Amino acid sequence: MSVTQAALRAGGKLSALLAFFAVAAIAGTLIACLVTPAVAIAGSATKQQITTFQSLPGNLDITPLDQKARIYAKSGKKQVLLASFFSQNRDIVKWEDVPQTVKNATLAAEDVRFYQHGPIDPNGIARALVSNLQDKEIQGASTISQQYVKNVCVQQAEAIPVSNDTEKTAAKAAYTKCIDKSYNRKIREMRLAIGLEKKYSKNEILLGYLNIAGFGGRTYGIEAASQYYYDKSAKDLTIGQAATLISIVNNPEVFRLDRKENLAGAEGRRNYVLRVERDHGMITQAEYQKYSTEKVETKLTPPSTGCQTAGSAGFFCRYVENTILTSKQFGKDPAERLANLNTKGWKIYTTLDLSLQNQAQKAVNYYVPQTPGGADVGAASVSLQVGTGRVLTMVQNKVFKPNGAKNRTKYSAVNYNVNEQLGAGAGFQPGSTFKAFTMIGWLKSGHSMNQTVNGNARTIPNSNFTACEAPYSGGAAWELHNDDNEKGNYTVQAGTARSINGVFASLAQEQDLCDLRDIAQSMGVTDALRGQQLQVKPTMAIGVASSIAPLNMATGYSTIANQGVRCTAIGIDKVVDGDGKSIPIPGANCKRVQDKQLMIAAGYDLHNPTVGGGTMAIDQLYDGKYVFGKTGTTDDAKDTWTMGSTTKVTTAVWVGNVTGRANLRLVYAPHGCNAGSQFAVMRHCIFQAVQRTMNNKYGGASSWPYPQAQYVSGGKAITHADAEPKQTEKPKSPKKDGGDTKPTTKPTPDATTKPQ
Repeated sequence: MSVTQAALRAGGKLSALLAFFAVAAIAGTLIACLVTPAVAIAGSATKQQITTFQSLPGNLDITPLDQKARIYAKSGKKQVLLASFFSQNRDIVKWEDVPQTVKNATLAAEDVRFYQHGPIDPNGIARALVSNLQDKEIQGASTISQQYVKNVCVQQAEAIPVSNDTEKTAAKAAYTKCIDKSYNRKIREMRLAIGLEKKYSKNEILLGYLNIAGFGGRTYGIEAASQYYYDKSAKDLTIGQAATLISIVNNPEVFRLDRKENLAGAEGRRNYVLRVERDHGMITQAEYQKYSTEKVETKLTPPSTGCQTAGSAGFFCRYVENTILTSKQFGKDPAERLANLNTKGWKIYTTLDLSLQNQAQKAVNYYVPQTPGGADVGAASVSLQVGTGRVLTMVQNKVFKPNGAKNRTKYSAVNYNVNEQLGAGAGFQPGSTFKAFTMIGWLKSGHSMNQTVNGNARTIPNSNFTACEAPYSGGAAWELHNDDNEKGNYTVQAGTARSINGVFASLAQEQDLCDLRDIAQSMGVTDALRGQQLQVKPTMAIGVASSIAPLNMATGYSTIANQGVRCTAIGIDKVVDGDGKSIPIPGANCKRVQDKQLMIAAGYDLHNPTVGGGTMAIDQLYDGKYVFGKTGTTDDAKDTWTMGSTTKVTTAVWVGNVTGRANLRLVYAPHGCNAGSQFAVMRHCIFQAVQRTMNNKYGGASSWPYPQAQYVSGGKAITHADAEPKQTEKPKSPKKDGGDTKPTTKPTPDATTKPQ
C-alpha cells in the first residue's frame, strides 16, 4: 500500500493530499540535504530549509557507556570475582563476539535496509509523517543510526547528577527532549545521524546500538540481556533466542521476558522478526518453522549488585566499597564516587588472599560459632602484611547482609574489624593490648624496661597524672585493681609479661597522657567513633578509654614490626577503568613516625608475654618465627583480645559481647584448644590457627635486634606511694579489672585443635 493510499484511508481525500505534499516537501528536502552541495538546489524555500537543517549540531558527543564495576580477590595466581556494582547492568562486547544470529535479528527487527540506505531512510520518514499527521504515534521511521542517536541522548540525560531540585529539573528536561514525539526531535536525530555515519562505519554503529540498547529494567546491551534472560553469553544464543531478545528493544516494558504477562506478546514480536529474516534470506524456511513454533522459555539469572555475593569476603568487600566512597581519588564527593563506582566499569583488584581468608573464616566459625548459646558472642580477626599495609584477611563470625537482618546471631551489616566510617563499626575497648603504647611512651620519655616501678593495686588521685602539660583534673580518683591481685614492685619487662595494671599506671604517671595519645595515633591507633581522636584520661594507660577497631590496633602493632615506619592499611592494590587504564588509588603512605631504636626496644619488650609465664605464652607456634604481642581483657571479660606479630604479618583477634555483658570467662564454647574452652580464651585459639597459616606462607625472621642500652637498663626505681596497697584476698571469681587472664596449662608444641 502506497503512502498516499494510507493517508486516504486514514483521513479522506483532502487530508491525503495535504499529507502527500507535506511528505513530498520534507522528504525531498532531506534527500537533497544528503547530496548537497554536489547537486544544485533551486528555490529559496528549499534552500532555507536546507540552511536551517544544516545549522543544527551535526557532531554526536558519544560519552562512555555505563559499565559495571567488579571487585576481585586473588586465590593463588587467579583473580576471583567477589562482587559487581552497577546502575545499568551492561557488559560491553566486541564486534567479533556478536554472533550473526544477533546481527540478523537486529536488522530484521529494526532496520532491514540498514546496509543499503544512508543515515536517513526517506521511505520510513514518509510513513511516519503520514501516521503522525493523522494523530497517530510515530513508528517505523528511524534507522538504526537514528535510534543509536536517541539512545545516546537518553544515556547522557540519565547521567546528569540529581542531588538537588535544580539538577532534577534539568535532568528531567534533558530526558524529555530525547524522547518527545515531535518533528523537532526527529529532525535533530536525522542531522546527528548524518554526522554519525560520516565518522563511523555501519558495523561500528550497529555494535554501538547493541551495547547501548535497553532490554528492560536495569538490563542494557545484548550481552547482559543474554546473561539475564538465558544465563548464557550472547555468542551462544540460538536463532530463536536472538530474535526474542531483540524483540524486547521495540518496547522493553511490553516485551521484557521477566513478566509472565509479556510472554505471549514477546512471542508474537519474535515471530515477526523471524518472518522478516526468512523473507530476506537470513534464515531458511525450515529454521523459521522450527523457531517460530517454539515456546518462549527463559532461565532468569538476576544479576547481583553489592557485596552480598562475596561469600566469606563480604565484610572485606564492604570495607573496599567504603574506601572508594570515602577517598578523594575516586571523585570529588560521595555522590560522584558512588556514580563512578556504578558506571565507570572499574576493575578493582584487592589485597585479599582468598585462600588464607577462607582458612581464617573456618577458624573463626569453628571456635566462635554464629549461635553459640548462652551469650551473644562475636569474633573478628584481621591480618596485615608488615611493610605494605596490605590487608591479607578480614573475617568475623557473621554472614554479611547489607541491610542487616532479623536473625542477628547469623547476619550483620556491621564490620567488627573497622571503624565507623569504613564499616559502621563502633570498635571495642582494647584492654591491655593498649599497654604497648603506654610502654613506648615510658621508654620515649627517658626510662628503661628494667626499671622497677610500683605494681600494686591502689587508689590514684587524678591530679597525679599530667595531660597536655597540666595536672589532669577530670573525674574521681582511679580505683585501680590487678587481675591476679599482684602486689609489690616489678620491672617493666615483668609487668609487660604478666600484664600488671599497677605497673602501667606507674608508667603513665611518668609521662604526659597527651603524648601517649599522640604516640598511639601516630602509629595508626585511632578512636573508632570520636573523629579519630583518642580520649585522654588516666585509665587509657591500660586500654580503658577509647573504642578502637581491630584494623587500627593491627596497624599500630605492625608499625612496631616495621621498626617505626607506619603503613596505612589498604585493601586495594590496583584499579583500572573500562579502557584498561590505571587510575589513582589511596596508598599505604608508609612513613617513619617513631624512632627505629625505640621500636626495636618495644618489639623486644613485647616478646616477654609470649614466653615463660607471660599472658601470651600459649600462642607460641614453635615454628622458629620471632613473635611479639599482647593480650587484652576488659572489665568482667566483656571483650578479649590477642595482638601478635612476626616481622612479616600482624594479626589482631577480638572475641567479645555483641550485645549484653556476659563474662566470657564463665561461658564455654563448643570447641576448645590448648588454651582451654571458655570464650575468654577463644582469641588464643583463633590467633594460633590464623597466624600459623600466615607464617607458613609469608615466613618471618627468627630473631629480633637487641635494643640499645638506654632502653634496657638505667634509671632508678620509681615506687609511687599514691595510697596503701589494697590488702585483699585472691578472688574466687574474676574481678572487675582491665587485666588479662593467664594460661592455665603449659604450652606444648602442635597442641592446637584445628578447625574441622
